[in-house]
Amino acid sequence: MSAVARPDHLEGSGPVRALRVRGTWPPPPGPRVAIVGARRPTPYGEAVAERLAHDLALAGVVIVSGLALGIDAAAHRGALDAGRYTAAVLGTGVDVVYPAVNRDLADMILAAGGALLSQFPDGTPPRRQHFPERNWTMAALSDLVVVVEAAEGSGALITADAALGQGRPVMAVPGSVFSPLSVGCHQLLRDGAALVQNARDVLAELGGLEAVLDDPLPPPSSLGARVAPPAGRDGMLRHLSDVLPIEPGQLARRLDLTFAEVMARLGRLELEGRVSRQGAGYVKVHRRGTSRGTN
Repeated sequence: MSAVARPDHLEGSGPVRALRVRGTWPPPPGPRVAIVGARRPTPYGEAVAERLAHDLALAGVVIVSGLALGIDAAAHRGALDAGRYTAAVLGTGVDVVYPAVNRDLADMILAAGGALLSQFPDGTPPRRQHFPERNWTMAALSDLVVVVEAAEGSGALITADAALGQGRPVMAVPGSVFSPLSVGCHQLLRDGAALVQNARDVLAELGGLEAVLDDPLPPPSSLGARVAPPAGRDGMLRHLSDVLPIEPGQLARRLDLTFAEVMARLGRLELEGRVSRQGAGYVKVHRRGTSRGTN
């Protein structure tokens, strides 16, 4: 099911380990950037990761991430939306997709010519101690690491520390001072990590040029381009259950919308108390005086 590879980026960076590979490896020529972050990000963080990965992929950057929920998945989707290669480094065997809800995403990565990579034997289940090792490998495979939303002590910061320990640059996206998910990124920035405001900042860092902080990151395609209907008439609510959580990716496919637009709408509905996040998905919230089934 998988082949064995010994990627050049691991040579001299620490213990050399053969990687199991599903898909196409090595990747196309070009710098490799790992985009990592929170598993339960804000809609802002998810949209940033998707757009940043999209723009970098279009510029010839190979996007690397860990196939986790949240920022990782958004980074893979951004590269796929750009029609470009992306590689997922797993903390399981390459034949064990974790979390299971990202099986469709893993299939999309392979179908697009990307790769699933793992340092663990086929059949290895998810184990807590494997993920810090996976994070080291992700950093070793990349030329630069970008952190988008990370709480204090999060796995994304482990990846950042691994990159710094291997002499690779780390960049961070600033966030809201009101959010605990900004603490990790702001710590990195305070400690000297370069700030990311757009894809050109990352490209400048890769090329050893001065950072470009003149333009904000453009929102993902269609985010804000169409005016969403008022929450009470938002057709999205008809596709949400009040019992079983439905993931944003499923809603995007059902409604033929981009992931970023779905997240933007869900964010508005969540602020209005119409939906609630449960795990990786969302459920519909019935306000007092509202009968079931009206949306």
